[in-house]
Amino acid sequence: MRFEVHILGCGAALPLPGRNPTAQVVNVHEKQFLFDCGEGTQIALRKERIRMMRIDHICISHLHGDHYLGLPGLVSTFNLLGRTRPLHIYGPDRLKEVLDLHQEVGEGRLDFPLHFHPTSPEEPQVLFEDGSVQLESFPVKHRIPTTGFLLREKEREPGVKRDWVRRHDLVPSEILALKRKEDVVRADGTRIPFAEACHPVPAARSYAFAADTRYWEVLTEFIRGVDLLYHEATFGEEMKARAEKTFHSTARQAARIADRAGVGRLVLGHVSARYDRFDSLLEEARAVFPETMMAEDGMMLEVVSCEEIGERGA
Repeated sequence: MRFEVHILGCGAALPLPGRNPTAQVVNVHEKQFLFDCGEGTQIALRKERIRMMRIDHICISHLHGDHYLGLPGLVSTFNLLGRTRPLHIYGPDRLKEVLDLHQEVGEGRLDFPLHFHPTSPEEPQVLFEDGSVQLESFPVKHRIPTTGFLLREKEREPGVKRDWVRRHDLVPSEILALKRKEDVVRADGTRIPFAEACHPVPAARSYAFAADTRYWEVLTEFIRGVDLLYHEATFGEEMKARAEKTFHSTARQAARIADRAGVGRLVLGHVSARYDRFDSLLEEARAVFPETMMAEDGMMLEVVSCEEIGERGA
């Protein structure tokens, strides 16, 4: 089942050619979540050939322009394209004022249901869940109320092997017991072990997004053990004082968070426009956390479980 992160923009406040402000689409089991929506997100969606009308959930971390200014236009485009399916938007409570004012001054009317869900910058929340995925928000430390987001894949049911069904003439109640990871013991003492009768269940995967935050060790509690972490790295360590003043992080600080949280892999983004090359940022991060990469616009990342990462490295 697909669990992919498509980076549409990984730049900081100043857009650059080839480096859009923050936006990314996460596809989990063919459900598409848009994390942040900076300027140029619509163009990036078209450039990457992402079917934007299949985005049903949009998560906005905070109300700095480089993280949400593309949203009113995207909502308008959905309307122009004849959207009828509901759209869920999660973000700071005042984001609703922005969207409502946009519709009011333009005398607009949406022809599809828009459901707004306020997020809390004070405590973790479960924002959405269904049978296969759970969306959460968690606090981060930035200059204004800001949250990160976390997508967790739910553990899948084990599949019973067909040859075991035929060979042992399994009845529905026995199949259900095996799917619950229970051994089946028949009246005659015959035991059908779950571990042998069922296919191995892949480990559930997880992805965390922390686009704007200063170094804050409490963050590790919310993202403990996630398989892939996107964390801002606006500055290098030589500008640590600037990072602290502006409530941002250095590449080394992001790596320290990843290391202390025990995540599988780290991807760095939200890099200041002052950096033309990322070599020094990547080097300082990898010195702390080797499983680090730099985000690039257009990059596609597969979310791989920590368990599988360990097997690949063995």
